[in-house]
Amino acid sequence: MSDFDLEALKNKQRLDEHEIKFLEEGIGYTFEDKMLLEEALCHSSFANEYGLNYNNERLEFLGDAVLEFIVTRTLFRTYPDANEGELTRMRSELVKADTLFRKADSLRIPYIVLHGHAMKDGELPKSVTANALEAVIGAVCLDGGMSSAERVVKKLFLSDSEEQMAERDPKTSLQLWLQARGMTLPKYELLKVEGPSHAPIFTVRLYMNGFEHIETDRTRKGAEAKAAGLILRDLRAKFGA
Repeated sequence: MSDFDLEALKNKQRLDEHEIKFLEEGIGYTFEDKMLLEEALCHSSFANEYGLNYNNERLEFLGDAVLEFIVTRTLFRTYPDANEGELTRMRSELVKADTLFRKADSLRIPYIVLHGHAMKDGELPKSVTANALEAVIGAVCLDGGMSSAERVVKKLFLSDSEEQMAERDPKTSLQLWLQARGMTLPKYELLKVEGPSHAPIFTVRLYMNGFEHIETDRTRKGAEAKAAGLILRDLRAKFGA
């Protein structure tokens, strides 16, 4: 291979500056060490074809752990009344492969990843794209520390999660609304349980800021959710959304 060809090969290993800027703006972080970012976006197929001694698999390993820890800790703090199963389901929804792919796609990662000839820009397997985003998170952690990684993760995965979770859970929505305004958190009162043991009917009372709702459901949580939704409606009407 001629010297000219070697220089061309080196250029192929460089990431486009405009793409880098778009990615950094998208994640809200600017890398000090651009080689870390290049490593995060270097698939093993590219490394194998061009004889590089690095690829993004180690950074993916780190990023996966960092992402899960930050999301887990944030959910743990945000939803103090949620049990283990509820927290696990929320975390799974936020960090599942499809979510990672959608976030990575919005950052144009499928068009940036350095890959072998068998793949095409913009048409990478979803797993390759999702793994690259995890590698980028790992690279942020190494480049800027855990606090920087936390800011990136919250921006990408948690900025709209509260609204998404609230839409599915009126109790969570009410709690977040109250917390944002420094107001007392709700206390649900179980008034009675009626009916046969295999099909009980729960009656729950919720009183807040002059509003009261008594609701029934086949589960206690269901009755509480109904009451929370109505109280939140009343509070928003009185104090604004």
